[in-house]
Amino acid sequence: MIHYLKADIYRIQQEKKLLISLGILVLLSLLSAFLFKDSPSADNTVSLIQLLTQFIMLFFIVPTNILFGEDFAHRTINNILIKQKRRQKLFSYKVLTTILLNLFYVTLSYLISAGFRVLMGGQVNLQVFGVAFLHQIPLLIAISILCDFLFIIMNRVGQAYLAYILIALLFDNVCRLILSNILHLDFPVDYFIFRSLQNGAEIPPTTMVLSLILSLLLLGGSYYVFNEKELK
Repeated sequence: MIHYLKADIYRIQQEKKLLISLGILVLLSLLSAFLFKDSPSADNTVSLIQLLTQFIMLFFIVPTNILFGEDFAHRTINNILIKQKRRQKLFSYKVLTTILLNLFYVTLSYLISAGFRVLMGGQVNLQVFGVAFLHQIPLLIAISILCDFLFIIMNRVGQAYLAYILIALLFDNVCRLILSNILHLDFPVDYFIFRSLQNGAEIPPTTMVLSLILSLLLLGGSYYVFNEKELK
């Protein structure tokens, strides 16, 4: 796994693949904190977190594209498999790395927005930030694996981009609309991961369990497709 990591780090450094996305993330995090400049109370920490979670998940595309999308598109993954025949180790490395990078994006966004808010004279409840992040981890992992799954099953990177963005932005709202207005079923927000993620630190146990189940199902499906995928 170490040589995979070294190769990816070298590729990212040489091609500066994360710079643009990190720059945009920083700007949006600063803007989010700036929008609360007239509300300096620490009570607005949850509102700031809710605002940040509305766009953070879109950045999950970048690490996933680097580790899965580009390797499939340019078939550079074939060179790795020539040296390492076991796909399980390669799959585990790529999924774990995307999860860690995505969690890094979230952590960075929270730290930047909290720090900038303090610089503007506002107050931040760091405990709320910490608790919110810990509670969001199961949901963030599930969303990260979902992104991996889409990039693995889609034959084109553009299709994976579009599918993930549509799911992240519209899926929960459309499902709730259909369930409530057409099927007349009242499902609580607990069953919708993307909507629950925007609740800040208040993540229901039902959502956490659902996130765990979804993660396992997507992980199993991703590995099956990855293992059977024709890469030559």
